[in-house]
Amino acid sequence: MYRVTVRQGFNGDEHTIHSEFNNDTKLLTGKITKNVGSIDSFQFSISPKSPYYNSFTGLTTFVKVTNTTLNKVLFEGRVLPTTDSMESSGILNKEVTCEGLLAFLHDSVQDYYALQNNDLRSFLQRMIDAHNKQVDSYKKIKLGVVTVTSPSDNVYKSIDDAKTTYETIQEKLIDKYGGEIRLRHESDGLYLDYMPVIGVKSNQDIRLTSNLVSLKRTIDPSTMYSIIKPLGARAESTGETETNSEISQPRLTIETVNNGSPFLYSQKMIDKIGRVVMPVTWDDVKTASILKSKAQQTLDSQKEIKEQFQITAVDLSMIHKDVDDFDCGNYHRVINPLQAINEDLRIVGQSIDICSPVSSTLSIGDKLLSQEQYEIILRKQQEQKLQQAQVKMNQLSTSALEASRQAQEAINTANDAKTTAAQFEASQSDQDKQITDLVELVKQLQDQINVDKGYYEGVIIDVSEFQGSINWAQVVSGGLALSVIRIQSGSSHIDETYATNIPNAISAGANYAVYAYFSAVSAADAEVEANDFYNRAQSAVGSRKQPRFWMIDVEANSVTSGTLTAAVTAYMNKLNSLGVPDSKIVIYVSNALYPSIDTSRTMIWIPSYGANDGTVGNSTKPLYPYDLWQYTSVGSVNGILGNVDMNTEPSSRFKEAYLRKE
Repeated sequence: MYRVTVRQGFNGDEHTIHSEFNNDTKLLTGKITKNVGSIDSFQFSISPKSPYYNSFTGLTTFVKVTNTTLNKVLFEGRVLPTTDSMESSGILNKEVTCEGLLAFLHDSVQDYYALQNNDLRSFLQRMIDAHNKQVDSYKKIKLGVVTVTSPSDNVYKSIDDAKTTYETIQEKLIDKYGGEIRLRHESDGLYLDYMPVIGVKSNQDIRLTSNLVSLKRTIDPSTMYSIIKPLGARAESTGETETNSEISQPRLTIETVNNGSPFLYSQKMIDKIGRVVMPVTWDDVKTASILKSKAQQTLDSQKEIKEQFQITAVDLSMIHKDVDDFDCGNYHRVINPLQAINEDLRIVGQSIDICSPVSSTLSIGDKLLSQEQYEIILRKQQEQKLQQAQVKMNQLSTSALEASRQAQEAINTANDAKTTAAQFEASQSDQDKQITDLVELVKQLQDQINVDKGYYEGVIIDVSEFQGSINWAQVVSGGLALSVIRIQSGSSHIDETYATNIPNAISAGANYAVYAYFSAVSAADAEVEANDFYNRAQSAVGSRKQPRFWMIDVEANSVTSGTLTAAVTAYMNKLNSLGVPDSKIVIYVSNALYPSIDTSRTMIWIPSYGANDGTVGNSTKPLYPYDLWQYTSVGSVNGILGNVDMNTEPSSRFKEAYLRKE
């Protein structure tokens, strides 16, 4: 499951100090800690019996942790200076702390630098150049992906020569322009990426009765404010030496357009929390009236109440290799109806216990809530407590004898489980036991569901007029999990067979959805297409069973006015207004157009063929995270003459939402 290696020097030979196979090669404890915006760390304790007990030298010994199930490096970094301790009983103990390779940026300081007309990539490259001149060869870094942009490259930029490179990047780039950095160790060296968000949407849901063990919601209103002090760009320097320092110049305020006051007030918030002042800076604003307008908008829409979830969940990738693993920065659908949670949330913190995987935890969220949203959550929590109290009272009213009998059965079951576990533990390897613990925990969670109708099994296809007349009875009897039926291609072309395909598929008992080919030229045109899509589909459905979802087929960028992102968003919003929620919308999008659309609201279906010979084995997987993969256009299905598009590898959330029998 996990392997830990140590090497002397960055390019030294690796030696295993923790193995998933050999019980004699084990760390006593080991925990990886990851947080968005921070340097990763790894802390472990090692037994004096280990042959590598004295093999740790501060800053020059390197440690790597690998998930052997996924063949994925979870941590790589250097050892910080360590000390031994001995208890009164004579037992030796060594605690080792390691910091991730990103800490290399703390090993250099920056030179003073000031310039205008400099884009962020060039600005960051200058910092990296200064770093590379000072450090060992193995610490030298190449600039990788940089996609964060500045509102204006004309903004005056400078570097303080008293800060480390890491501190400078944080202060001069991340604090001002947002974004996140990561250091990648590739075969040809180290690469630094600077992107708005480093993370992807995962296909592994965190779901009650599936893999969610515990969830605690925490809300921190401590950063709320009622008064704002807006600050704009610094005044341009008139001197030629010391006054060129960015730090020495005052910032633009709103006093000249705000009756002599540098502050804006929210009486509503003052009444709630009193007078709390918060400074907010816009480096690119040089006009007082614009600064005041931006500040007023910020004050009116402030969302400074942090909501976060502390979660313990089973990482199903340890058991099922077809799901993504938990990785700090990624987004997961979190579903817990008991706490009214069903949304995509980001892992902002992660603790991985390599010696006890079931003890690993996640910090999910860091969402910013408005005061109104905060009050709504508080009311919901109060209502939930009242409902829970009522349920408890109802439970207490049951027969005491029945409760006693159930308790005794639970005790007997627990005792039997302990006996079985002890016998099993004695005969299995440590890795087998850990996997068995995970499987058992998942089983216990799944057993909470009393009634399960199962899933539709068989092929997943999409059909249109190109398939001609379809014998739906044969298609269903041959094994059909889902058929997605085309309604239109744009607004101008109505599919010739949808009006018969939908009722015939329903009559045959098919699990079905509908789709429309996107060909809008603008956001307004997209709304028209969405309206036609909905009305045409409903005219064929009538009072029959509704489709499982509505798919928007985005294969080409037809937009000539505005952006593809805005047009697809308008399409979705129009479907929302017609009564189709995001949970009933799927976007089919090519690899080429994936970066051009908002993929955070819906499930994603990606075509990627490869050889396109009808087999999965000779097909190429999509480049991006997906909920369904279309692997060929030359499939064959009973009841349909000619070729059929075939799809595979539905994500767990896709299966739950659209393949589970209703």
